[in-house]
Amino acid sequence: MTSFFMKAGPISLALGLLAGCTSDGTSQPPPVASATPRLMDESVPPAARSACLAAVSNATNNGDVQIIEMIFSEANSQVTVGVGPTRAPWNCLVSNSGVVANVMSMTNEGAL
Repeated sequence: MTSFFMKAGPISLALGLLAGCTSDGTSQPPPVASATPRLMDESVPPAARSACLAAVSNATNNGDVQIIEMIFSEANSQVTVGVGPTRAPWNCLVSNSGVVANVMSMTNEGAL
């Protein structure tokens, strides 16, 4: 019985290691859904939405802006704004009365 496990151990290990590889021997991550659903929380007040659109438009010097995600919070809401034809994401943290606390690009600019 012991000799069976000693012989089968390396084979099982090899099969386990190869299970995550493709035919060319490279490892591939598990498939991911192509489009992540976005949350559009309608509780975010219009003043906060408008303030974020204006702040991102001003920061990017681009008037082609659109809200692509909104998350309401009693303290500050988070609004994600897409910029330009590719809708490059920008994160906006804003009070519900419309005071913008922070605007930040969510694009990996190092890859550009």
